[in-house]
Amino acid sequence: MEAERRQKARLYHSLPLTVRGSEAPGKAYRFEAIAPNIGAGGLCAFAPRIMKIGERISMRVRFARIGVKQLQAPEVSIRGRVVRVEERAAGYCLFAVSFVLRRIV
Repeated sequence: MEAERRQKARLYHSLPLTVRGSEAPGKAYRFEAIAPNIGAGGLCAFAPRIMKIGERISMRVRFARIGVKQLQAPEVSIRGRVVRVEERAAGYCLFAVSFVLRRIV
C-alpha cells in the first residue's frame, strides 16, 4: 500500500469545478470536472484530457449544500500547478493540483 503524501486534512465529497488553462500561447482550454477530494493545499480531480505535470491552471469550485441553489453557493477561485497525473481510459486522467493562490469570489 502506498504511503499517504498529504499533510493537511481533506474533504471527501464530489465537488464540481471549472478548469481553465493553456496548452500553448493562443491555445486555451476550459472543461468541467469533478474533484473527489479537496484540502487546504490542493485537490484531486478527473479531467477529460491528459494533463501535464507542471502545468499551471485556474479553477473555480462551488461549495453547494443540499437545498441551496448552485448560483447562491460560495465559490472559490484557485490557481494551481499540476503535481501528479494518472492516465485513465479514453483520454481521461486523474490529476492532483497544488494550490498557488486561492480566494473566495
